[in-house]
Amino acid sequence: MTVKKNSLVNFIVGFFIAGIILFIIFGNSGKSNINTITPASYSEGKQIIDLTAKGGFSPNTITAKANVETILNVITNKTFDCSSSIRIPKLNISENLPLTGTTQIALGSYNSGEEIDGTCLMGMYNFKIKFI
Repeated sequence: MTVKKNSLVNFIVGFFIAGIILFIIFGNSGKSNINTITPASYSEGKQIIDLTAKGGFSPNTITAKANVETILNVITNKTFDCSSSIRIPKLNISENLPLTGTTQIALGSYNSGEEIDGTCLMGMYNFKIKFI
């Protein structure tokens, strides 16, 4: 009986340790806290930034060139969560996005060091655009 109890305890402890190790390795996959990119493209003297809205905003930190007119393309693809709405308080923007599609938002031009913060309507998901 003692052997069976020890085996069961060892199995449970081993199971939890394996679970912790797997969580550390795979638990944050796809949801990086810092996911930074630069603008996707330039067109007619404007920089175009793509932002995916589904289960949050990705990338959630964007580095953009300062003193260039900036267009934000918010891309949805069967987005049914809170990120189907977007708020950019600095620009007084608050709108619902289509479930699937691309919404263009003219951000204007900003000086180096300025930032734009955005969230979903409830403030659960956020993103930041840093101009350098």
